Amino acid sequence: MPFSSYDTLETKDLRILRNVLEEVCVERRLTVDGDEAHAIGRSLIDWYLFGIRQPDELRAMLDPLPSDTTG
Repeated sequence: MPFSSYDTLETKDLRILRNVLEEVCVERRLTVDGDEAHAIGRSLIDWYLFGIRQPDELRAMLDPLPSDTTG
């Protein structure tokens, strides 16, 4: 479920989000206009509105949690 906020995104915010999205798409070999990229974009916006504003932190939020293989 997406995070709900009444915040608005400014041009600089959109620029940051677009740059992160493009970098992630290059890393994952995705097209920016594909379904998976759209889902990533929605997640980035949710995290941004939640308060995660640094590009490296946003990218980290997209990585799956490591699984515990020791147990």
